[in-house]
Amino acid sequence: MRCKERQRSDSGWPAGISCGFILLAVLSAGLAGEATDSAESGLLEQVLAAVQDCMARSPAPWADAWQREYGDTIRQAIAPHPDIGQYAMRLEILSRGFQPYWEGLQKGQDKSLFEVHCAEIRWYLECLMEAGLPGEEESHALRNQYKDLFHYGASSLLTQFPFLDPNAVHRAQADHLAQCYHRIEAPLLPIYLRPFSQTEMDRIKQRWHDLRYARVDLWRQLGGDASISARDPNGRPINTHPHYLLAQRSLAQLQPHIWAIAAPAPGYYRSAVANHIDAQKHRFRSKSQAWTQERRMNAEVLQTEYICFLLAALLETAECVDTSVAIRAQKETASERQDSPAKGGGAHGCE
Repeated sequence: MRCKERQRSDSGWPAGISCGFILLAVLSAGLAGEATDSAESGLLEQVLAAVQDCMARSPAPWADAWQREYGDTIRQAIAPHPDIGQYAMRLEILSRGFQPYWEGLQKGQDKSLFEVHCAEIRWYLECLMEAGLPGEEESHALRNQYKDLFHYGASSLLTQFPFLDPNAVHRAQADHLAQCYHRIEAPLLPIYLRPFSQTEMDRIKQRWHDLRYARVDLWRQLGGDASISARDPNGRPINTHPHYLLAQRSLAQLQPHIWAIAAPAPGYYRSAVANHIDAQKHRFRSKSQAWTQERRMNAEVLQTEYICFLLAALLETAECVDTSVAIRAQKETASERQDSPAKGGGAHGCE
């Protein structure tokens, strides 16, 4: 018993003070957690406000309810991850990467297209919040891989279309690379979050090679030999030159191959895209049916107008005949009235 009391006295702190320190430590930890949660919540609200401001400065023709739904989609994709590492850096990527992403969207009043946009931003943010963020070494490797892919594409184009001006092709290559480098700095899109494996690089190049005939169709759409094979001697702006347009649009076809191999879309995004395609097909069929009915109605209207014209002509002819007969009858009646007094006077005189 004395030993225990001696141990308590040797601790240097009375028992009540020790309990007080323990309670203070627990409260401090709780207050620190609340302060952290408050700071994270405040940071999220700041980022959402920046997103709303971006949407307001470059407005889409969306109803207010659609805009709120889009903002709620962003919030719901971020909210389940308050304790994830590098939380502030992930929100900064959203803040920096949203504006160029938003400006590149094809926005309209089509509800099915709006649902595709909601599913897309949900997909991107879920990847951003769940994936490991690339370090400087990984970002450098990714820049080199995109450089390799676009160099391969540009070289393939010059081999496939030897008449192209190399300067125009290299300019298109540089423009694509500059855009990719900018997106690697703020990797909102999943294909910029990690480097590719060598197998993925080989598959992307193989898919590009297999679809080389699609680039022939693109060349024909731009005018074929009439506009592309002849060089422009002086001064046409490079971004409107047919050689540049062919290279720029051909190199843009690398992006779908990269997405398909490096970042396959989730089911809810594919479902939204399928619904949008079905809506477009339904809209096209409705327009086609309306156009067919309009053509049929035009033929019926012409026939009706022709028949009405004939009936009107017959009615006018009948009215003319009736009028002529009535006038003749009136003339004959008047003539008979003029002759009848003379005939009556002669007879009375004879009597």
